[in-house]
Amino acid sequence: MKVIKTIESFAKESRYNRVIEAAVRAGEESKVYIDDIDTDSGKTVKAVEIIGAIAAYPTEKEFKKYFYDQYGENAFGEGEIEVIIKYYNDVKAEEAEAEKEAEKEEGGEGEEGGEDDPLADL
Repeated sequence: MKVIKTIESFAKESRYNRVIEAAVRAGEESKVYIDDIDTDSGKTVKAVEIIGAIAAYPTEKEFKKYFYDQYGENAFGEGEIEVIIKYYNDVKAEEAEAEKEAEKEEGGEGEEGGEDDPLADL
């Protein structure tokens, strides 16, 4: 007989709890999930801090500088800062895509309205 677990029972197992609890969605409508990052120096960069920094800093350079200022340049091992920057780029790409879609919707409605308006040609 096969035992099939529900997602809830699977999530309750202790070895999987950390992964589920640590992942935070970058926004209400975002598809990007951000995890806590453990640095080589033993400190943990919380996911909510990463999300806050993404919102606060408009450029990748400023974003990266924030983490180096907070934790020190030697605190991050190979790949750790790249993971944080990947989160930044994923969220910014998602925001740009959403902005582009919003502009398309606004532009599409304006064109239709122009054709229906009898005074549009004047």
